[in-house]
Order: sequence, then structure tokens, then C-alpha cells
Amino acid sequence: MLCPKCGGENPGNAHVCDSCNTALIKAMTSKLAIVSLVLGMLSLFLFVLAGIPAIVVGIVSLLKIRRSNGALKGKYIALAGMNVSIVFMCIFLILWSRDAPPIPNDYTLADLRSAPAEYAESFELLKTLIDEDHNIPGAPAIGLSDGDIDMIKEIRDVLEEGTAAEIAQILSHDANDIKAAWASGQKARDTIHRLNAFPEIAVLIEPIIGYKNLRLHNLIELAHLYEVYAHLQTEPNDIHAFAVELIELHSVFRKLSLNARPFIERLVCHACIEKSIISASVIVNHPRASKNTIERLARHFTSLTGEELSLHNGVLFDYLLVKNIILEVSGQSPTKKNPLFKTNSTLRVYKNSHDSWLDAIEQKKHVSMAKLPAWPSCYPFKEPNLFRNRGLLPLTYWFYNPLGSRCLSMFGFYYDKYYKKCFILQVRDDLFRIILNKRLGEGVRLKARAYSDEYIVDVEDKKIFSPGPDGEADTEDDIKLRINPQVLGWNSQEKSNEQ
Repeated sequence: MLCPKCGGENPGNAHVCDSCNTALIKAMTSKLAIVSLVLGMLSLFLFVLAGIPAIVVGIVSLLKIRRSNGALKGKYIALAGMNVSIVFMCIFLILWSRDAPPIPNDYTLADLRSAPAEYAESFELLKTLIDEDHNIPGAPAIGLSDGDIDMIKEIRDVLEEGTAAEIAQILSHDANDIKAAWASGQKARDTIHRLNAFPEIAVLIEPIIGYKNLRLHNLIELAHLYEVYAHLQTEPNDIHAFAVELIELHSVFRKLSLNARPFIERLVCHACIEKSIISASVIVNHPRASKNTIERLARHFTSLTGEELSLHNGVLFDYLLVKNIILEVSGQSPTKKNPLFKTNSTLRVYKNSHDSWLDAIEQKKHVSMAKLPAWPSCYPFKEPNLFRNRGLLPLTYWFYNPLGSRCLSMFGFYYDKYYKKCFILQVRDDLFRIILNKRLGEGVRLKARAYSDEYIVDVEDKKIFSPGPDGEADTEDDIKLRINPQVLGWNSQEKSNEQ
């Protein structure tokens, strides 16, 4: 075989010229070189998942080409694949490391509903009802021992589910202990009287890391004491005196609910309001309660307002608290960058979720669905939705913001069940208004707020109730109040004629 370059004679099976090493057969393009180039192109989207293999495959391809004695070609293709992968990985890294811009006009402490500064003293007064040590038994700040709380719980269990005979028996048996607990709570009741003198009650807790939560659980125990004591009143004068104190307690709970900040404290306020409504219902159903007492209750136990029921302050407080935690965890301010923890993007996703909850809580049915972009402007992806997806973030976002995604999954807040509790409180308030109007001889309407068409008066079982969220009557989630049909003038025939 003649060499096309030097004309030298070579054996018929030779691949290269013995004289000048020129290839005597047509060289083939290295497949590895082509793979390197393809992987290099993909590295713009897959970063190191394609970029590193592109470089490795390119090096192997170059070595094979060099050792092939001209049988393989594609050196420049392999070099292009390696260089493209390096350039594209740099571009990818620049794009991946970009954070979203800071949130414009973000929420601040000023967005929380707060009492005017002149009522700051009320907060100090409120704290005297709170036991700072959570490990001490009972509730000494309101004068109740551990034994008092256990006794009250046992009585309340019977009041809720027991028959009339069982209720009468336990009240008779524990009457002296109930009166003693009531006397022990005198200092707390005096504090309630002083708090009620304030037009608003301040809550000055700030959403900072390590903030100290108020142990408002004490207030629930105080409300339970009122509920149990309400059943012991038999004389008109005693009933009226108790009603005056109950009105003050109810008023304090409602004022506190307006400005309570941490979410759990707002729920405690709602629970206390519900307990005071139950206690007031006991008085309204009492045959010896005077018309003056009932009318006084009617003037002060007005329908709950949307602001008193709103969870807005609690949701906003949670957002501000978690925002501070995110900034602390990321170890930076929103103006600095950390490729693994995109602070601004994390805060934007979290704020979008909380804005959606605020819209749902406030029943804004026609709000704009526009959300803060959680990606840099050059990214084509949709916004992750913690609100709708129950905290599940797309894999794309996990890859973009790994530590921020982890943080979001840890601090996701879901308020639907708590919003449902507020709605149940509204229903309970409706039932009490029906009882109150019936006792005053005013017309009543049984049209239900939800769960059924009408609230149900069960004369035989001595209760007025609404089916709960399951929509079924006479189940565990029923929302009910006890009634005294004889006192209220209710019978099965009259019930059907209510308008």
C-alpha cells in the first residue's frame, strides 16, 4: 500500500505509514468526544451532573485519540465539550447563586394591632395573673391549687355529659370546695375588675427569638372556675352579683382578644370567651335569675365582632417571628447572599403562604392571586405554593434553595383547623343569642350559620345545638348549649313555629 503523503511502500494491512506515520485508512470521529460535547451543552441546565462527566469523558476521548495513531479523530470536539462544560457550569453557578430581591414594604411590628401606649400599664397588671414558672403545680397566681383544678375538671366533665341528677349530686357533694376555690380566687377577680377599667388591654410581646410566652392557660382555669361556680347560685341577689363579675371577665377576654399577639394566646382568648358564654347561658336558664340580671347580660354579651374573632394578629405575629428566625438561621441580612440559603426567596415563599392564610381567614373571596416572585426574574418557573400544597415544595425549588426549603418545611403553619375553631365559637355565640332572646320574650330565628339549615332545639334532651363540621346531628362534634325548656318557654310544638 502506497502512502498518499510520502509515496512509501507499506504492507497491505498497515494502518499507518512506516516512514511518516500518516494514517493509511480513513479516521473515525471519537464517539466519546461527541458525548463530551453533548454533556457539555447539558451542563447549562444540569450543572455538575453533566459538567463533570463532560470533562472526564473529554479527557478519556483525548487520550484514546492520541493513542489511536490517527484511527480516531475529534480532538477539537472533545476540547470543545470540556471548555463548554466549564463555561456553562460557571454560567449555571452564577444563575443558581442569585437570590430573589428583598421584599418591598414587608410587614413590621407596626402592622400588629396594638393598644394605645397609654394602656401599657394594663399589660403589667395582666402579667400578675400569670405564673412565670411553668413547672409549678396548679395556678397560684389566680389562687387555685392543683387539687382545685382537678376538682373543677371533674365537675365540668359531669356538667358537660351528665344527667340532671348526676349534676345535682356532684354540685351538692363539692359545694364547699367550690366556694373555697371561689374565695381563693378573690385576688384574681379583683385584678379582672381593675383590668376591665381599661378601654383596651395591651399585649407588648415582640416577635423576637427566645420571646417569653404568657402562660394564659391560667385564664382558662379561671374561666372554668366561673363556669362551675355559676351552677351554685340559687338566690336572685347572688345570681345578679355573679353576673356582674362574669360580665367583667367576659369583657376582659374580649378586649384581650383584640390585641393578643402570639397565635396560641389568641386561641386561649377565644377559649375563654367560649367558657364565659357557657357560664352566662347557665344564668339565663336559671329560673330565679331576675329580668334585670338577664337584661344586663344582654347589654354586655353582645354578638362577637369579626375583629374579636379574627386570627390576623396571631398569623402576622407568627410570620414576623419566623422571619427573624430565618434571618438568624441564615446568619445574614436580606441584602447578603448565601447560595445554599437564599434568604430573600425563603422569606418570599413564606410571606406568600401567610398572605394566603390571611386572605382565607378574613374571607376575602376576590383578592388578587398575584404573589411575590420567589425566583430571580430570569427564572421561568412557577411560584411554589405552601398554602395549597400543604408545605410540599417542588424538587426544582429544593435544588435551587436547599437550606431555605428545609427551613420552610420546618416552619410551615397551617391554620385551617384553628379557623374552624373560630367558626365554632361563632356558632356557639349564635346559640347563646337565641337562648337570651327567648328568655327575654323576643322573637328568635333558628336559621343556622353553617353545617345545617337550622339550629336544633331538643326539648327532650334539654339542649340547643348545631351539627358540627361532619354535618351529622347527635355526634361528638355537635356544638351545643344546655337549655331549661320550662324557663325559656320552649316546647316541641312551639319550636316548630319559631321564625
